[in-house]
Amino acid sequence: MKKRKGILLGVAALSTLISCSGSGVQITSEDKKIISSTNFEYDDYGSIGTSSWDSNKWYKNELKDIPLPDPAVIEEDGVFYIYGTTDRTAAKTFDCYSTTDFNSFTLHKDVYAPSANSITKIALFAPEVYKIGDKFYMYYSGKKNDNEKSGVNVLVSDSPTGPFVEYKGLDADGNAVDYKTSFLIKDEKSGLGLSILDQTLLVDGDDLYMYYSVYDTGNMQYIVGFKMKDPVTPDLSTYKILLRPGEMSPKTTATNILDWECMKSFKVAEGPIVMKSPVNGKYYMSYSVNHYPDRFYTVCYAESDSPLGDFTKPYEKNGYWTNLFFGYAGPSAGTVYEQWEGFTSGTAHHFIFKAGEEYMIAYHAHRNRKDSTSGRMVGFDHVYFDENGVPYTQGPSTSLQPLPTVISGYKNVATTAKVFTENVVNAQYLNDEYVVEHYNLEQEKDKEVLLKKGKAYVKFKLDKKYKVGGIQVVNSAFFEKMIDNIKFIKLGNGNNIVDGVFDGDNYVDLSKDFIYPDSNFTFSFDNVETDEITFCFEIGDESLNINEIKIFGEV
Repeated sequence: MKKRKGILLGVAALSTLISCSGSGVQITSEDKKIISSTNFEYDDYGSIGTSSWDSNKWYKNELKDIPLPDPAVIEEDGVFYIYGTTDRTAAKTFDCYSTTDFNSFTLHKDVYAPSANSITKIALFAPEVYKIGDKFYMYYSGKKNDNEKSGVNVLVSDSPTGPFVEYKGLDADGNAVDYKTSFLIKDEKSGLGLSILDQTLLVDGDDLYMYYSVYDTGNMQYIVGFKMKDPVTPDLSTYKILLRPGEMSPKTTATNILDWECMKSFKVAEGPIVMKSPVNGKYYMSYSVNHYPDRFYTVCYAESDSPLGDFTKPYEKNGYWTNLFFGYAGPSAGTVYEQWEGFTSGTAHHFIFKAGEEYMIAYHAHRNRKDSTSGRMVGFDHVYFDENGVPYTQGPSTSLQPLPTVISGYKNVATTAKVFTENVVNAQYLNDEYVVEHYNLEQEKDKEVLLKKGKAYVKFKLDKKYKVGGIQVVNSAFFEKMIDNIKFIKLGNGNNIVDGVFDGDNYVDLSKDFIYPDSNFTFSFDNVETDEITFCFEIGDESLNINEIKIFGEV
């Protein structure tokens, strides 16, 4: 086995051996038998660190590989292509990165470079690519010079790596168009000739919809949408203002009802993404609020029964950040998250994409994890839908994360297992895929799993035998409640993990009494065939918490 570094945190002194309470009907005496050593070979990343890891199973957001703010992702033939605003050329061309494993990335430079007579030359922002038919369409915003307001344009290519060129041909109405010399869309509806940016497309069956942010420097950025007749023809007769920052809906007369969306005088709602829930069929718009240089640049959401609204935001009168989708939740709840400084910052402009059958979010974050002074880098995390169809995320994360099943060949089989426990409270949250990330949100309150003092046991009875190749235990989001050791994990047939260690060196800031959200114990090993796994947690004088247990079986 891999030798561990030792217990790092000392949050709770481990007790001497104490017999567990409870009937023991489901947790047997054999389950409770203490294991003090093992010959089982495994990687305990809390012991050996994460300077390297098994890239066939895991990835990690190190914020160093992809310098593309405003990212978007498309998958084609098992390859994921990542586009974004290109800092390398000061936003005058577009680069693309490709990957098959979210661990190594290949740079494709200048997949679009304006020609001498292109209508856009500078401020080329937030490209998104969609395959429609046999062509790849890239939508982006840009302008020719500093004195011009930006518009939205469309490019086309036969390949996801370009070269992309401005569309030229007929639109849906039979008109000849050349988007090298004219824009797909300029702002006409405001009556002010404003800049428009951060466009996105919803492909809803045979229907297409476009959304973007209108940049009104005198007031706010707000989000509009309309139907597209085809990929190169907007139907502006369907144009509609859909969402303003701070307001419950476009019909709200008073502003700043949701003050967490408007933490500075310039109110921002930008970077919209619209997804259709696979559970309830509703449309969810996620969007960025506040401003990109700030650490509280964050993603919120609103919902609707139709692609063009009305979109409304979940809200509780005495709640805070009730429509938070991803990122920071700070001052409005009475706590300015100073602890997040050094963890993550500015996680907002984003894109939702599918990796196989799983949903993921790509986003940019500040590289130095404090502010935007060192640029913005791309990260990835998982997206789920609850029993009501509402999307939620696990992230932003800095710890090891499981690769999508389509890449690794493993899935979390704990979600369909029967769970038996002893000395455990809220066991229903052990395998619900929901991870508490903040300590001040009403919607996350009391959703962690409590491990009582003494020994707490958890046994998963899987729905069949799987070849299991990894295990994660997600720690508490509360510094005073986190655990630093797992006494043992039994996988059967003498395959045991002993004294699992939490990586407090990398996932805890002792100076701020802060544990990074979504931090976990991660164990990786050659496949073990089993349908039953038992965990023992030895807790000191105070009850402690965990968030979730994940067991990765080969599919």
